[in-house]
Order: sequence, then C-alpha cells, then structure tokens
Amino acid sequence: MSSSASSAPSRVWPAVRMLARADVGLKRLNNEDAVGVCPEASPWPLAVLADGMGGYKAGEVASGMAVDLLTAALQRASLTGAGEHVARCELIDALDMANTAIYAAAQFSPSCQGMGTTVVVALVLPEQVLLAHLGDSRAYAWRDGRLLRITHDHSLVQQDIDAGRMTEDEARTSRMSHLVTRALGVEPEVETELSQWPLHPGDRIMLCSDGLTDMVDDAALAALFARQLPLDELLPSLIAAANESGGKDNIGVVLMEADFGC
Repeated sequence: MSSSASSAPSRVWPAVRMLARADVGLKRLNNEDAVGVCPEASPWPLAVLADGMGGYKAGEVASGMAVDLLTAALQRASLTGAGEHVARCELIDALDMANTAIYAAAQFSPSCQGMGTTVVVALVLPEQVLLAHLGDSRAYAWRDGRLLRITHDHSLVQQDIDAGRMTEDEARTSRMSHLVTRALGVEPEVETELSQWPLHPGDRIMLCSDGLTDMVDDAALAALFARQLPLDELLPSLIAAANESGGKDNIGVVLMEADFGC
C-alpha cells in the first residue's frame, strides 16, 4: 500500500485570538464605524470592519449592514473544500450580495440615499490571511519588529501619492483625504480587491478605519506594536493614541493574533 497520503505534510490551522472596538472619537456625535469578529467561525475565522458614509445616520446603517451581512454570509459558506479558491469565491460573492443589499436600501429609503461604506474583511486560512477591501480602511501586519501595510487605499489622495503629486504627510491633511474611489453600496456593482498575507506564528494583524490612521502615522503605530502589549492592552492604547491626537473621526480597530501551538 502506498504511504504517500499519510506522509503528505499536513496544513496547520492556527488558533486566532481577535479583539475589536469601534470608538466614537472626540468630535462626532454618532459612530459610523462598525466591527465584527468571529474567531471560532466555520469554515474560516473571520473579522469585518466598515466605516460608513452618507446622510444623517445613513453611514451607521451602511456600516452596520455590511458587518452583519458579511459575517452571516461567510459563516453560512460551504464546508466543502475550505481552501483558498473556495474562500476567494465566497468572499467575492458575499461582498456582491452586501453591495446589492446596501445599494437597494439606499434607493428605497430617502434618508439613506447616497449611503455607502468602506470595508475590509479578513478570513483566516491554514497558512494565510485572505483579505478583501474597498475604500481607505486598511489592514496591517506586525512581524519581526516591523509594521507592514497590506492593503492599498482606494482614494483620490492615494492616486496622487502613487503619481508622485502628494506625500503621505500631505495626504493625511488634504481636504480630499476622505474621498474614496471604491465603496460598498454606492454603485449597483462593485469591484472588490483581494490580497493575502502568508501567516507565520506570532503574527499580528490589524484592521482599522481612517479614524486611526489619519490621527496616528505608521511610525507611531509601529512604536505601539513594538511595546509587545497583550491585545487587550494594545487595542485601547491604539484608540487612546488617536483620541490624544485629536480624535476627529470615529476609530474602528480589529486586532488578530495567530497561535500555531506546538
């Protein structure tokens, strides 16, 4: 009998700890950031962060719908073949569904016209984190003393940065800083960007809204991660840093930490 099946290397599915918080900040009366984490979800542990936009309270509606719809859809995903290809297909389908629902709600309700939301979704696979995003909410990875930005903003200022017309510092204070070029629920169809991060033991992943990154630059964020605080201390430290710098917007943060065990 061939022993090839039993000798094939097994893929280790890491345990993942997740914490999330959406803080109103110091200047806003309502909170348009929404977060959701399902560390024990099947077939994939998942996290969702959304930063809504629109008329009076419409941003709250859009971001809340995004988190609820995406979390439910991805937890209902088929267990048959829970590898990368299936995960990619499920992610795209879930975002298409959520986009259709939010867009329809905006057309139906006058108070919600023009609403939409940025979004970043993370699925934890055995050897990687699969990410989907729209807009300027971001994903970062902390590894070996370095904080690396995984996602690339869909925004007008990012286009200017890419073209060499603006620096990162100029972008953070630009009057166009909140004008995104892709969002969930704004148009009948949406083009989701997928990316991935090869997951190593000890990796930390952060999803965040621009309420954090507009107030705290990447170097300051890296300095906070370098303190190696437990997640339940790091999370409030990040939000406090944004509020201490002005807290001009809502602040959404999700933290994830992989543990592969022995």
